[in-house]
Amino acid sequence: MIKVSDLSFSYNSVDEALKHVNLEISKGSWVSILGHNGSGKSTLSKLLVGLLSPSDGEIYIDGMRLDEEHIVEIRKKIGIVFQNPDNQFVGVTVKHDIAFGLENQCIPHDQMVDKINHYATLVGMEAFLSKEPHQLSGGQKQRVAIAGALAMEQDIMILDEATSMLDPEGTQEIINLIKVLNKDLDKTIITITHDLSFAAQSDYLIVLKDGEVILTGTPKEVFNQEELLKSSNLELPFEISLYNEVAKDKTIDSKVLEALWAYNSKM
Repeated sequence: MIKVSDLSFSYNSVDEALKHVNLEISKGSWVSILGHNGSGKSTLSKLLVGLLSPSDGEIYIDGMRLDEEHIVEIRKKIGIVFQNPDNQFVGVTVKHDIAFGLENQCIPHDQMVDKINHYATLVGMEAFLSKEPHQLSGGQKQRVAIAGALAMEQDIMILDEATSMLDPEGTQEIINLIKVLNKDLDKTIITITHDLSFAAQSDYLIVLKDGEVILTGTPKEVFNQEELLKSSNLELPFEISLYNEVAKDKTIDSKVLEALWAYNSKM
């Protein structure tokens, strides 16, 4: 589990990027952190993996405080995949890219080969191991980045705007993969996004505005707060807005509403 207590962060002495944030993320859940540009969501993701240090407050990962004493152990538990797949590719081929973190861990060669093949297969990239970055689509590069994170065998994965540069097909590839990781492998998934259609797939949402948490709940609960979302420059997809309008009619059977929500909240 992740617990964030009274977390604040400033890039300078004047403006706070995060202000007294409190939240909890349960093991095995898929949580989306929502917010428009400048809301603090990417700053929060970097704090969670120890790339930044808080100005104030505390972060706990599986009961361990995120500090200098525990950072090495915590980084075995949590990893991050950033939004630009081109910036993430560090190997000359898919195989070398997945191997990068394993080499840093000094994994024996035979074990490394087994892990590369296993995780490449898991993300559907086993046929691309000898391909170079320019030969891959955006969605394929993102899957390679996820395979590299998975090879580190961390329990928690953060995907920071991991679909923002992908076309609809690439986005759907990543959504399908997240569902496998979350439901089949019991990984805790944290997606950082401003895309409400994407976030609708999650178990739970946390909405940030100007560095503060303004709303939390299930997608249905959060999306019901349409005016508050609009005030944060977050526009509901048409199908979700339509559901909200229909749900106002108290004569409609609850089972019909549930079926409509299930249909409209899935991409």
